[in-house]
Amino acid sequence: MTLNRLRLLLPALAALLLLVGCETENDAPPVSDSWTPIGPGGETVALGDAAHHCTFDERTGLMWEVKRDEPGLHEPGQTYSWYAADNRLNMGEPGARDDGDCVNSRCDTEGFAAAVNEAGLCGFSDWQVPTRNQLMTLGDRRLMDETGLIVDPAWLPHIERGEYWASETFRLYPQSAWAVDMRHGLDRADHKSEAKAVRLVRQHREPSGD
Repeated sequence: MTLNRLRLLLPALAALLLLVGCETENDAPPVSDSWTPIGPGGETVALGDAAHHCTFDERTGLMWEVKRDEPGLHEPGQTYSWYAADNRLNMGEPGARDDGDCVNSRCDTEGFAAAVNEAGLCGFSDWQVPTRNQLMTLGDRRLMDETGLIVDPAWLPHIERGEYWASETFRLYPQSAWAVDMRHGLDRADHKSEAKAVRLVRQHREPSGD
């Protein structure tokens, strides 16, 4: 095959690969098929049960905080600045301490995680701010047309239509950290003093490998 002919075929091949990729994603089961609702003591409960405090993902081994429509740590709409005293996380720029809008905890990412761990959400005390990759495991783009979100609100209710803080500092500008938008699953860096939503996570088991 000549080089010129190969160049002519490349656009068609790229379109075919994109189509195959889309079909594979659309044919895959919903991300939430591997999720289980968890009660306040770590027990399995029914979806929609008032005792649904956490969501466990068998596929990734991650357990997620569930926001609840009641006063307290997990009340929807609370925001937090990005703050971490650990130099391995903050890269010399710890961020903004207590600069969000919340109740029952210090209003920054580190303070919120500490309060949730002290309270023992779902029986555990190793909750932390998720990484970008962990946040992106929640996404299912097929939901966007129906809900305007990439996350199923039946499993993780009261989702903010905007960005959630991730745990990583932006290396090129350490005054900023990464966040992921639940409307489309895209990430970007923003200044650590900005107030954003936070959804905590913990590694409950090793990933299933599916």
